[in-house]
Amino acid sequence: MPPKLPLPPTTDEQSPSDGSIDSARPALPSVNDESSARQTAASGLVAGITPGDSQPGAVLPQDSAPARPTVRRQPPTRALKPGDLVCGECGEGNQPTRKFCGRCGNSLAAADVVRTPWWRRLLPRRGAKVRRSGERPRNRRGKSKLGAAFGAVFRVTRRVVSAVLVIAGIAYGISGDFRSWVNAHAIALEQDVEGVVLPQYAPVAPVEITATSELLDHPGASAFDGFSNTFWAAPAAGPEPVLVARFAQPVTLSRAIIRTGARDEFQARHRPHRLHLVFSTGRTADVELKDNPDPQQVDLADGAGVTSVEVHVVSLYQSVKGTDVALTEIEFFTEQ
Repeated sequence: MPPKLPLPPTTDEQSPSDGSIDSARPALPSVNDESSARQTAASGLVAGITPGDSQPGAVLPQDSAPARPTVRRQPPTRALKPGDLVCGECGEGNQPTRKFCGRCGNSLAAADVVRTPWWRRLLPRRGAKVRRSGERPRNRRGKSKLGAAFGAVFRVTRRVVSAVLVIAGIAYGISGDFRSWVNAHAIALEQDVEGVVLPQYAPVAPVEITATSELLDHPGASAFDGFSNTFWAAPAAGPEPVLVARFAQPVTLSRAIIRTGARDEFQARHRPHRLHLVFSTGRTADVELKDNPDPQQVDLADGAGVTSVEVHVVSLYQSVKGTDVALTEIEFFTEQ
């Protein structure tokens, strides 16, 4: 049998009471201390810092981010329609329902919208209405009784008018009497319309002319003789000059053409500035004139059924050295 080995000393034997051996032996680290040290070293390596260093370690340069490719603006690949969205990057036209450009992928949030031409807005809309994605038609309420009745009357009236026009066209092409009747009424209607839009005027000449004051070589009749090289002149001092024109029968004075002053010596005499007309019916009219020798056309109101008219010169354009007022011509007209 093998010899028995001696048993190891007990704890009490290994640790003498005097403590001489324990004080010389180093203390062994515990398991928890070793794991914390390993974690600290690992975190230092990850951060690129060597344990014990106060400065960070060297870091390798990183690759720069790739530059964004430049998109060149080009013409659209299809014809643009009203409502299309034009990409601000590449210029492509996209349907209104798209959110991103179909060519470059850019967002269409700030894209330009193709407008409808003004002349196309005046034309009636044809075809089915195109709606955006997610758009729903509004709920249409039923028509009111008044609206339904109006629609029914309109449809019946339209059919009746269409039938009458067709029958009238056939009768106009077949019957000569009906064609003559239609032509006569059409011509009369055209004349009536022209009379309203473009009225015609005929001159009205007075049969007697008198003046409250006049110069011997420039009588009042010179204002109605139809010549532009003669004129009526009267002293400016004293009572206001007045011309009186009488007609052979009652007339309607609708318009007048007036030449003020003396044509050949316009600045040498005073010129009428405002005329006050008094009709035989008791009605009156005021006429403002410009200070130039050209013919001036004025419309007259309340001149119906008159047999005479008084022309009062109530204000003047003053001449520098003149002492009398001059008026070249007055022409009265009646509307036909």
